[in-house]
Amino acid sequence: MTPHEPSPPSLTTVIWPRCTAVHGCAGRAVERSGGCPAHLPPGAFDRFVDGLRPGADLDLRGVTVQAWMLDALLDALTGPDGRPHLGRTRFDGAVLPSHAVLRGACVEGDSTFNGACFLGGASFYDARFFGNVSFRGARFGGNMSFHGARFHRHASFEEAVFANDALFGEAVWHADASFRRAVFIGAACFDRARFGRDAAMQAACFGGAVSFKRVQVARHARLDRTRFRRGLWLGPLVAGGEICLSDATAHGGLRIHAAARHVTARGATVHGTAEFRLRHAELDLEDAVFDGTVTVRSLPQPIHGLPEPGEAGEGTTDETGAGTGRETGAGAAGEADEAPVRLVSLREVTAEGLCLTDVDLSGCGFLGLDRPDLLRITGDCRFATLPPRQGWRPWRRHGRGRAVLAEDLAQRAGKATGPAGGADRDSVRLAALYRELARAAADSDHGGLARDLRYSALEIRRHTEPTPWRRWALHLMWLTSGYGLRTGRIMAWLAVLAALLCCGVTYIRHGNHQSAPDTSAHDPSSSPGRRSLRPVVRKPGHLVRKPGHPRRD
Repeated sequence: MTPHEPSPPSLTTVIWPRCTAVHGCAGRAVERSGGCPAHLPPGAFDRFVDGLRPGADLDLRGVTVQAWMLDALLDALTGPDGRPHLGRTRFDGAVLPSHAVLRGACVEGDSTFNGACFLGGASFYDARFFGNVSFRGARFGGNMSFHGARFHRHASFEEAVFANDALFGEAVWHADASFRRAVFIGAACFDRARFGRDAAMQAACFGGAVSFKRVQVARHARLDRTRFRRGLWLGPLVAGGEICLSDATAHGGLRIHAAARHVTARGATVHGTAEFRLRHAELDLEDAVFDGTVTVRSLPQPIHGLPEPGEAGEGTTDETGAGTGRETGAGAAGEADEAPVRLVSLREVTAEGLCLTDVDLSGCGFLGLDRPDLLRITGDCRFATLPPRQGWRPWRRHGRGRAVLAEDLAQRAGKATGPAGGADRDSVRLAALYRELARAAADSDHGGLARDLRYSALEIRRHTEPTPWRRWALHLMWLTSGYGLRTGRIMAWLAVLAALLCCGVTYIRHGNHQSAPDTSAHDPSSSPGRRSLRPVVRKPGHLVRKPGHPRRD
């Protein structure tokens, strides 16, 4: 059965031959007698019981079963192993007594309890259902126990009402189990249960405490539109497919400790704190509302005692037939243990606080997040980065590019749709989101991430600024200093200015040397090949004789 398959109509009419012994009795009449087993004469009832053998069919539709009658029937159907063995079993519309005990019963054919009413407690402890079984619309007036029961084919508890505690601990479903629109007024326990395929609990209501500890689900755990009046503690749990909590409502908090491929809580409402401790999962929280704080963290180690899907080393396959290629076995333990939780969307999420630890945010949508300044990032939370060809310095941050948001990458790649006005509005919202997240990252002591987010906010403003002079000012800031956030760019410009200054000083000095007067061209003593004359020393009182004049005594 699929989640979209409509439930069969409720039983409003009696479709079996009715008892004629008592007016108004809706019990199925026994052949040739006209009365139901509850209204047979003593001798006729004894003959009816003597005709039963282990494995025989039992039809008690609409019969009001007394305690002594049920004991007599089960004794007649008990085999050598001490277990009652029933063939095709029908209890539709029957009324069973308080403390109805079908402990250890083996139902070898299909069985139906649709619309049955258990006046008090009922026990199907260690029962075996080898055919399809249906408790659709059944009413349980007291404590009910299916502890250790085995369901080999499809089991349905749709629209059933459990007025007191319901115990499904260590129960095993080899096929689908459906609890759609079931009502649990008391506590519900599914500890150590195993579901061979889907665990479908859409639109169910849990009025008391509910526990899903150490549960294994082969495919999907569907809890969408489910209401939890006293909170939900889900896990430790391992699911091979999806854990769906879309549009669910939890009063008293939510705690999920699981390993799954997908965890969806779109549109969920949680009154109290919420904690998601996940392993190898994609988490979607879009449109969710939390009255308290939300914590999302990755589980680095496997859940002890619960084998993960594909533990033998084979990649799991989704519903479309596409393999994930993700190994979770011992052969891939080195890589699998390092895979963080991938947060898909935080759009339109409302929470009193949001703490992310070791979460992959490379594909997460943030637009519409209420109070992004309350976000706290701890551990290694990975954001998307620009492709290397767009990076300014590929060696920065050990080869990792600048951190950006997934919505920003979508706009850069031209994936944003809608008119230009809508794109501009998205850019304005994205720039404001960058600034808020930058403040949150700075408060979380992630300085490098805060600088990248501020840089991205200014980049959007540089490309969308309508005022020309402001746009040119932003271009100048980007070119010279990377908006004051890129020290390497500032140092490069300082180095260029220093080089230009040194060149200028050298040129000025060389120019002054060339412009000084050269006296060596007018000094005859400096002519080449000519010997320099000694300087003439004049004595006081003597005149120097000029050449060609006679000497005077």
